[in-house]
Amino acid sequence: MAEQWTARFGGLGLAADQELLYLHLLTGPGLSAAGVGAAVGIGTERALAALGALAELGLVERPVADGALWRTAAPDVALEELLLRRELELRRTRGRITELLRTYRRTSTGPEGELVEVISGRQSIADLWRSLQLGARGQLRILDKPPYIRRSDPDLELASLARGVRMQVVYESLVLRDPGRLAEIHLFTEAGEQARVLPELPLKLALVDDRWALLPVSSGTEEQSVLLVRPSSLLDALTGLFELYWSRAMRMPPPDSTETPRDRHHQLLTLLAAGLTDESIARQMGVSTRTVQRWVRELMDRFGARTRFQAGIQAARADLL
Repeated sequence: MAEQWTARFGGLGLAADQELLYLHLLTGPGLSAAGVGAAVGIGTERALAALGALAELGLVERPVADGALWRTAAPDVALEELLLRRELELRRTRGRITELLRTYRRTSTGPEGELVEVISGRQSIADLWRSLQLGARGQLRILDKPPYIRRSDPDLELASLARGVRMQVVYESLVLRDPGRLAEIHLFTEAGEQARVLPELPLKLALVDDRWALLPVSSGTEEQSVLLVRPSSLLDALTGLFELYWSRAMRMPPPDSTETPRDRHHQLLTLLAAGLTDESIARQMGVSTRTVQRWVRELMDRFGARTRFQAGIQAARADLL
């Protein structure tokens, strides 16, 4: 049975033997160390060691006499107290981060070690990005363009949105040509992500709160190294770069099958201005490519335009964009 253990209370710091014994004692009136150890498939010595640790944590009550049985304490009181202790330990650990960072900087080589760090290797980059997302407190601002280290994790972004992290993302229009990626973006915007689109972006960039920036070392076809930038004038400049492209980007309209013709025209013009192809626009709006082409011709006829560009100019003058 011990080999089948899967942690249910990993956040409490319980080892495998401790959790197995605790869960088993919860289901019975009380057992001896030998009895509960046999029930979960471990020896008496291991059981005694685990029970002693549980007693130190306040989760079980020690026998008052030889031969007496081990019993669990009331879970609501015992677990709440343990959780409070763990939270206090975590707060103390967080308070030591600055001290650890100073030590890290002193041992870093080169003048750039204090503010800019190079991380290499696809797995290391992916792990770092996941840690940064999990550590975001207030906002994530992203310039999103291929290539990607690995497929995105929708659950991770949805969890960030659910805990109140504000997300602003500017997508390069090329991203929207992938139906799977487009479906994910729709999922994110429905959950609260603010999404905009531009025909082209100069680089990939992620800003986490006002604490970190992550960007590729080079703009090659495959990322092998990234820069992690900490608070500095460089981080300020990267933040300004994001805000510039955010202000220029077109808002990405959500798909809506019940939209009015005016809404449809606004969405179509927005996507055309963002540089999307007819095929990408069709996927975004949930219609066929032929339908998109027909709508474009209708707009051109409406404004008396010979080209799509002229139609866009006329639309802007009519305050439709």
